[in-house]
Amino acid sequence: MAVYIIMTIISMLFAGYAQNVKEVESLDSTYRILGVMAFLPFAVVSALRYQVGTDWPIYNDYFHSIPAGGKKFTEPLFNLLNRFLYHFTQNSYILFAVVAVLLLSFMFLTIFQQSEYLPLSILIFVVSGDFFNSQNQIRQMLATAILLYALKYVYDRNWKHYFLLLLIAAGIHISALLFVPVYFIYGKRVNIKKQIIVYLILGISVPILGKLVLRLISKTKYGWYIGSMYDTNNFYLIGFVFTLFFLAIFYYYVYCNPEHDVKYEFYVNLYYLAAVTVLFSSVVPQADRLMKLFASITCLAVPKLVFREEDRNKRILLYMLVVGAFTEITGIKVNCAENPEETVVQGLNKIVSDEKYKRLTFTMKTKIYK
Repeated sequence: MAVYIIMTIISMLFAGYAQNVKEVESLDSTYRILGVMAFLPFAVVSALRYQVGTDWPIYNDYFHSIPAGGKKFTEPLFNLLNRFLYHFTQNSYILFAVVAVLLLSFMFLTIFQQSEYLPLSILIFVVSGDFFNSQNQIRQMLATAILLYALKYVYDRNWKHYFLLLLIAAGIHISALLFVPVYFIYGKRVNIKKQIIVYLILGISVPILGKLVLRLISKTKYGWYIGSMYDTNNFYLIGFVFTLFFLAIFYYYVYCNPEHDVKYEFYVNLYYLAAVTVLFSSVVPQADRLMKLFASITCLAVPKLVFREEDRNKRILLYMLVVGAFTEITGIKVNCAENPEETVVQGLNKIVSDEKYKRLTFTMKTKIYK
């Protein structure tokens, strides 16, 4: 854990310096250099990880299987990336390293181009669990990072660039298609009363609507999820409570600041979709994963939220409340090695020498599309 804490602190320090020169046009090159310096600690730690994350065995297995014409993912672009990297080395480490660099590049570009306050966005990226998810759910998180980056084209109303990036993200993880309506949400006012009524109606209707959703899923190639090991029918209680808690805070600052802030209300509407999605976690397989897709907006939404509080003392308290809540809920539960320091050392020592990950392995008997 010490490695992740040091990584975050170093990155936030560079981001803090960048924040000070952000609005100075003559220091644009300095801003870019500081952005790279803030990016590097995350890139180094992520790229040098070895056997970190619960999905490591899955991607290692598929890395060898895809070029051999065996098992492959549904999404073509990730398979294409896999095949391309396999031409350079049969060590699956390269896949994790390249995906990590790509994912973090999009995330840091998003933060440095769109965030209200850079250090807080980086901190939220970590304590919200999104960074640790990127060590496990690498396809979905890569797609999510691309979608967040694409939001800048939503602000500019550049639909061609937005939907091009959305299609690229969907070619990596199909869940990206849920961001199709996001383009049309921008500019819509947050109507707290209507959203609460819709939320309650959906909550009551989950047993019926859930069956309809499952029927639709069963007609697609993703129907295998139903009744599989991923169809647990467990209600995501922590996610339910957490999204409601933060949605209430977001609503409070809409109510207290009635002046229309287009971006802030856009973020609130996206987070509302996360809260709605979690309602279906007891009936729709992997609904909690879909919730995280929308909830990833917090790295941009939270800085906006904090700086809507005009009173300095209250702003500090709000800052502490938000960060504390994320840290408490997430618990910084990293599904990695117990000693991250050893993980980095293992990565340096075994990238080239470990031959067992160069052999074709076909040990995964279950069809998995994580």
